[in-house]
Amino acid sequence: MKPGVIMLVNEYPPLPVGGAERQAERLAVYLAGHEWPVWVLTRRAGGLPPNETRDEVRIIRPETRGPGKFKTISFVLGCWVALWRLRHRYEILHAHLAYGPAFAAVLAARLIGKKVIVKLGNSGIYGDILASQKTLRGRLRLFVLRRWADVIIILNEDMHNEALAVGFDPSRLAKMKNGIDVGVFSPSYQKLEETVNVLYIGRLAAQKSLQTLIEAFAQAAQDCPELRLTMVGDGPERPALEAKTRELGVADRATFTGRQDDVRPYLEAGDLFALPSAAEGISNALLEAMSSGLACLATPFGGNAEVLDQGRCGVLLPHGDVAAWSAALSQLGNDRESRGRLGTAARRRILDVYAFSMVGAQFEDLYQTLLAGEER
Repeated sequence: MKPGVIMLVNEYPPLPVGGAERQAERLAVYLAGHEWPVWVLTRRAGGLPPNETRDEVRIIRPETRGPGKFKTISFVLGCWVALWRLRHRYEILHAHLAYGPAFAAVLAARLIGKKVIVKLGNSGIYGDILASQKTLRGRLRLFVLRRWADVIIILNEDMHNEALAVGFDPSRLAKMKNGIDVGVFSPSYQKLEETVNVLYIGRLAAQKSLQTLIEAFAQAAQDCPELRLTMVGDGPERPALEAKTRELGVADRATFTGRQDDVRPYLEAGDLFALPSAAEGISNALLEAMSSGLACLATPFGGNAEVLDQGRCGVLLPHGDVAAWSAALSQLGNDRESRGRLGTAARRRILDVYAFSMVGAQFEDLYQTLLAGEER
C-alpha cells in the first residue's frame, strides 16, 4: 500500500470554495483513486459532520471556537490533535495556501517526524507571500515555513521570485501545475447564434478588476450589438458592479447569476471568457474555460501568460486598459472564426499540459521523490 497523505485546507467542498480549494479536492480524489490513503483536515462549518467520507477521501473537521484569530488557533489545535491521533497512518502532510493550515502542518511534521509540503495559491499583492508580510502573524508563518517546510510548491515565475526574495531555499521550491478534468469540462457545440456571450466566473472582488471588464464591455457593445455579459459568482464588489452596468446603460445586457455550484451550463453557453484580474496563481476558472473550448482573454499576471502559451492560444491584455479590452472584445465578438480558432487552441493546450491525469501523476512523483530523500 502507498503511504498515507493528509491534506490541510481552510475550506473544502461541499462548502463554497475558491480555485485553490477546488484543486485540493481534485488532487485528493485523484490520489484516493490511485491507492493513496487520503485524509483532509478542514474547518467545520455549514452544519457539516465532524467526520465523513466523500469520493474515498476521509474528511475530518475539527471544531472551531471563538472570533477571528481565536477561531484560527482552535482550528490549528484541533488539527494537531487529529495529526497526532493518525500519526501511524500517514507520511506526508500537504497544506494548501500559506495560512493557518500550513502553520499547523509544518509544526506538526517537525514534532512527529513527517514530510511536509505547502502549496502557495497566488502571487502579487493578493498572494500568499506578499499578504503574509503585512502582519506579524504572517511574518511568523513565513519564518516557520522557511525553516521547516520540506517543499514549497509554486505555480509560476512570480511566486518563485517572491519566495526567493523573502529567503526561501531555492532547492526546496518545486514548480507544479494546477489541473483540470478534461472529461467534465469539454467543448459544447450548441451555442446561441444570435448572441455572443462574454463570461466571467469567480469572486466579485477588487483583485479581479471587473470594473475594467464592464467599462470595456459597454464600449465594445456599441460596435458589436450581439455581445452579452454574464458574471457568475458573488462577492463584495457585486453592488458596485451592478450599479456600473446601470450607469453605462448596459444593465439589460448584463446578467449577475450569483454563486453557482455547477458552472458547466454557463461555460457551454459562453463564447468568450474574460479574466481582467490584478493577480493570479493559476486560475481554476481559466483552465475550465479553456478546457471547454472558449476563446479566452486575460491579463499576463501570475500563471496566465504561461497557461495561454504566451498568447498563442488566447489573448493577453494589459491590466486596467479599458481601450485594449474593448478593442479585443469587439474584434472577437465580430469574428466567429477567430473565436473558434482560439477556443480549439485553448482546448488542445489543456489536453497537452493541464489534464489532471498528467498533473496528478506529477504530484505522485513529487511525493515518491520526497519520501525517498532524492534530489528534485
